[in-house]
Amino acid sequence: MKRFHAGIYLLLIVVMVLSACAPAVTQQPADGETPQANTSGSGDVVTINIWGFAGEYEFLPQVIETFQAENPNIKIELTDIPEGDYVTKIDTALLANDPPDIGYMYERRWLKAGKFQALDEYLQQENIIVDDYNAGAMSACFYEGKVYCIGTYTGAVLMFYNKTLFDNAGVAYPSATEPMTIDEYAEMIKKLSVPSDDINQRVWGGDAGAPGWWIERTTMFSEDGAKTDGFINDEATVHAYQVIADMRQAGSVMTSSEGQLMEGTDLLAQGKLATSIIDNAVAIPTLETAGIKWGAAPPPVEKKGDLPYSPTWTDAYGVFTQADHPEEAKKFIAYLVKVGNEKQLELGNLSLNLKLAAEKNYAGDSEGRKEALSAIEVGGREVIDIPAFWDVIDPTWDGFEQMVNDGRTAQEVLNEIAPVMQESLDQSWEVWESIQ
Repeated sequence: MKRFHAGIYLLLIVVMVLSACAPAVTQQPADGETPQANTSGSGDVVTINIWGFAGEYEFLPQVIETFQAENPNIKIELTDIPEGDYVTKIDTALLANDPPDIGYMYERRWLKAGKFQALDEYLQQENIIVDDYNAGAMSACFYEGKVYCIGTYTGAVLMFYNKTLFDNAGVAYPSATEPMTIDEYAEMIKKLSVPSDDINQRVWGGDAGAPGWWIERTTMFSEDGAKTDGFINDEATVHAYQVIADMRQAGSVMTSSEGQLMEGTDLLAQGKLATSIIDNAVAIPTLETAGIKWGAAPPPVEKKGDLPYSPTWTDAYGVFTQADHPEEAKKFIAYLVKVGNEKQLELGNLSLNLKLAAEKNYAGDSEGRKEALSAIEVGGREVIDIPAFWDVIDPTWDGFEQMVNDGRTAQEVLNEIAPVMQESLDQSWEVWESIQ
């Protein structure tokens, strides 16, 4: 998950404003050098630069190879940047008017500042139907009714579980489409837990912590994203935090230190952990390698009637406005999206194109995959915009630990941090509105 501190966020916004005001730089060929053409039909070779980070494109070199074979006049150069440095590198390049042709849409402020090109017309031309792609994962790519990026896979946070442990405890499997409430979740976890001083006999029901990263944002913010005081500390949210804190104190879910010492998905596969709220890219390969019976469901919700929700994301590729070769860059993105979604399915990953995943029988005979796909289909929705979201909810992490370790009530803690979060949110929106 992406997180920035408020000071850094402010600094980067200043960079964006300066970049927007800076004059464009036109690169001139050196003496005796032939200028490169800007269209793939010219016959001259043009070079498209892509900046990415490791872990997001294991299959990308294969796509590049086949694309270049079909388009010998377009060369692709891939630059690997550590994810932690990515935003700073891009901001610096934008300020110098020298970004790559293609990059990840990692910060939505880049859209507001006009740093990415809209892709709608080109996607339509290439018959890429955006409605076929997971709406939640595409949220970061939508801005003011237009599409600025698109990807190849669907990442999602779900509740994965070991069916054998459920069978042993006589507990019914959770629904893949109807979310359980936080109270139902707590009761289920209690039944699945096997306390023991002998670590070999110990079974944890789950590993849930502070829910801010997996619960729907509208439980913590108003529908327009402008208010958190009165939402992060309302009755339903306070109750959810208290229930999870009580579970931690009772030992039915793993503590943060236990979670750091032991990999959750490995314990799930080993039968030491009954459920884990974790992402599909980590969980599914581990569970399938272990060969166990497993299932998937949406994470719990605060109260009865809340819609299922699963945080989703993708490798969101876009073309920078200052790209040297925008048409060739768009051509590669269209190729990458079409071939990349196919490749992801060949590798056993869930494509961003859910219609394609169904057509290619992504789930196969796996009940677990069928359940994961169902949970993502019902829970992968667009999210409300919250500038500097991770900065704003940052106090909830320490606040939750105070509930667990210091015995403070959820009401007391959340009432205390609500105005702090609201101040941070107000500042974030003020900075957002200053972007031009």
